[in-house]
Amino acid sequence: MPHCTVNGCRYFYTDTGVPEGRPNAETIVFGHGFLMTHQLFENQIEALGDEYRCIAFDWRGQGQSEVTAGGYGLWDLTDDVAALVEQLGAAPCHYVGHSMGGYVGFRLAMTRPDLLHRLALVDTRAGAEPLGKRLQYYLMLAFVRLFGYRSLVMDRVMPIMFGPAFRGDPAHRADLERWRTVIAANDRRGVFRTGVSIFSRADVLGRLPEIDTPTLLVVGEDDIATPPATARDADERLSRSELVVVPESGHSAPIEQPEAVSRALAGFFERGGDLS
Repeated sequence: MPHCTVNGCRYFYTDTGVPEGRPNAETIVFGHGFLMTHQLFENQIEALGDEYRCIAFDWRGQGQSEVTAGGYGLWDLTDDVAALVEQLGAAPCHYVGHSMGGYVGFRLAMTRPDLLHRLALVDTRAGAEPLGKRLQYYLMLAFVRLFGYRSLVMDRVMPIMFGPAFRGDPAHRADLERWRTVIAANDRRGVFRTGVSIFSRADVLGRLPEIDTPTLLVVGEDDIATPPATARDADERLSRSELVVVPESGHSAPIEQPEAVSRALAGFFERGGDLS
């Protein structure tokens, strides 16, 4: 599977290539959320791959990308995705970021708007992590770093990652087990380093008026990690944005309600033009 070296880190990525018969197709770059991998967006890539070149990657320290000693700050990760986009000849692109991928997305639009057509941010926030949640997450990270992905911590992670409708549906039991396995396969050193960085991030709400890139905000109505109110905060400060709240979805809307997310992305990318 393909890798490329970005800022001293060997990054894993997938690339559908330019769709047959569409030589001028635009490119979508997908940045997954914390603890997930490029697989988070597999349904969206399947839905959009006939119209767009789709690139998905694993952040440094997660999935199949290299675990490095440093480089996990959000501005460092912003530099990583900018370099990846340029190296793969994907600029300008549509960028889709979930959770921590969205934290990066805000910063990418501030620093490298030349790389972007449009920006779609899913289940994310521009503000800092609330203190209570930050302390909770630090304790969970320390446990994982010392003892691994035991049930004691995983039983607390899953309700944060997935909403009650998805977790309570017997039809999704196998899906939940699959994602539990995906999460636990992450190298715990990389997870610890990434988590400490992203959960201590600075608030950039005040800088959102700087962003001129048309932006779609998508959030699950039952998301407890980044609730709809945080998406509304961002929507109020962005000059060219729209907001979609996804019913019966928690923090992993691309998995919990894949069709709704794919429809929102397709409609947003197809429309073009300006947002007021």
